[in-house]
Amino acid sequence: MITIYQAIEKIKRYCASAEHCQADVRRKLFVYGVKEVQAESIICDLISEGYINEQRYAKAFVRGKFNIKSWGVQKITNELKKKRISQQCIDTALKEITPQQYAQKMKLVAQKWLKMHQDNNMIQQKQKLARYLLAKGYQSAEIWDYIGQMK
Repeated sequence: MITIYQAIEKIKRYCASAEHCQADVRRKLFVYGVKEVQAESIICDLISEGYINEQRYAKAFVRGKFNIKSWGVQKITNELKKKRISQQCIDTALKEITPQQYAQKMKLVAQKWLKMHQDNNMIQQKQKLARYLLAKGYQSAEIWDYIGQMK
C-alpha cells in the first residue's frame, strides 16, 4: 500500500505523461488504494494546477481517434460520454474536424476496406461496407450518400 503523498506524486506523473480525463485519474487513484473522498480532493487540486483539463482531453481524444483510428463522430461521441465528458466539451472538440476532412477520411476508410474485401455481389458488398462504416462511427446518412455515389 502506498501513502497518499506517493499516490499524489504518481498521479501527477501520470497526468503529465499524457492527457487524461477525471474518470481515468479517478480509476487510477482507486488502483493506488486512495479512498473516494481523498480522490475527489486530489482531482480538484489537479484541475486547479492544470494537470487535468476536460476540454484539452476531449480535443486530444478527438484528434487521436479521428486521425489515427479513423473513427467517426458517433463512436468518438459515445466513447467520450462513457468517460463522463460534458456535451459542451464534446461539441467544442468535434469542431476540430472539418466537414471536408470528415468526408475525406470516410472515403479513405471505405476505399481501404473495399480493396481488402472484393465481392462479386455488389449489393452484399455495399451492405457489408455500410455495416463496417457504421461500426467505425460514421453517420448512416453520410454512409448511404457515399455508397449511392459508388459505381
